[in-house]
Amino acid sequence: MKKKLSLPIKILIGLVLGAITGFIFGEKVSIIQPIGTVFLRLLRMTIVPLVFFSIVSGVSGFSDLQRLRKVGFTFIKYWAFASIAASLVGALFAFIIKPGVGIPLPTPENVEVNVSLIDSLVEWIPDNPFVAFTDGNMLQIIVFALFTGISIALISDTKAGQLMNDIIKSGADLMGKMVSIVLKFAPIGVFALIANVIGTVGGLALVGIGKMLVTQYVAYAFIIVVVYSVILKLLAKVNPLQHYRNIFPAMVMAFTTQSSSATIPVTMESMKKRAGVPDDMVNLITAPAATINMHACAAEMPIYALYAAQRYGITLSPLDLAQIVVLGVIMAAGVAGIPGGGIMMSAVLLEIMGLPLDIVPWIAGIYVLIDMPNTMLNVTGDTVGMVYTASKLGELDREVFDSAKDIATESQDN
Repeated sequence: MKKKLSLPIKILIGLVLGAITGFIFGEKVSIIQPIGTVFLRLLRMTIVPLVFFSIVSGVSGFSDLQRLRKVGFTFIKYWAFASIAASLVGALFAFIIKPGVGIPLPTPENVEVNVSLIDSLVEWIPDNPFVAFTDGNMLQIIVFALFTGISIALISDTKAGQLMNDIIKSGADLMGKMVSIVLKFAPIGVFALIANVIGTVGGLALVGIGKMLVTQYVAYAFIIVVVYSVILKLLAKVNPLQHYRNIFPAMVMAFTTQSSSATIPVTMESMKKRAGVPDDMVNLITAPAATINMHACAAEMPIYALYAAQRYGITLSPLDLAQIVVLGVIMAAGVAGIPGGGIMMSAVLLEIMGLPLDIVPWIAGIYVLIDMPNTMLNVTGDTVGMVYTASKLGELDREVFDSAKDIATESQDN
């Protein structure tokens, strides 16, 4: 019998063929854009119920609340260390490459900044969970799911608690099966998405801002190749190359969809069935990590600030640089709650630091080229954190981690 191609290989083939198709046909390839849109809608269809049932199942499954605290605290330690490291890397390469030196850019219209970080954090708490579900407000859904899971755990020894546990577990199993069905369409969806991106932005003029893109790409590559590898090898005691092989489907999906949330189903599949992280740990960590563990944002914010300062010959003091690094970490945690994401956060940072805002429209104009590697880095950072947490708590199944089983095959068996 012929061996079937694995899902990661099919996705890779879809990615390569899509890029070639977009390059050959250019903007004409937009005719297949609806195919990619349908795939994205299928993924997003699963996100809200998957996140809710997964988090509630993960939290309520911790009969030992002490272990729940250990898991949360261990991942938070990773988040703080990795986010600071990412922000420092962004600043470092902005100093080395100097993307803003000698760059002439026309001055566009002024950008208005009307965002309050404090208000954004307050908005994490839902005043009406049903509205949060209707609007797809992921942060509010996560907060409500955490409270629901903790409440179920506290009544787990009662008849009502056992009934709720059964309902939640059934819901999680149902969504797992639905995700496995949707993932069968991943290669076709990736093909259409990447073809449309290459076809529509391939001829985009990057005069004056291409150097900043290079700086970001180099910084992101350094974080993946060096920072994450150090964490995986020295702290988690696993092979970094094996980890990237395990999560390859999630990395490709993040790159093409440009959405950490849309990639959640694939991320969870990869971590449970290929990386050997316990199911309840994956259920608990994945969604919150996808919303606050934004290493790409932590790295790109210092790059924007230094780009603007270099362009106008503004000298930043060591205190200014320290503030930029800290703000990068803070904004990386809050970016999911801000309409406009990284674009608006770049304006907020420049406003806080008293730097000109005229580069923001340029950032917005090419943000698709920034957001693709951004999202891939963010999702990769989430998976590294989960492996680190499982390893530190002695719960990583290293036999599964080293075997790199195929998601497609496993999904068919479930």
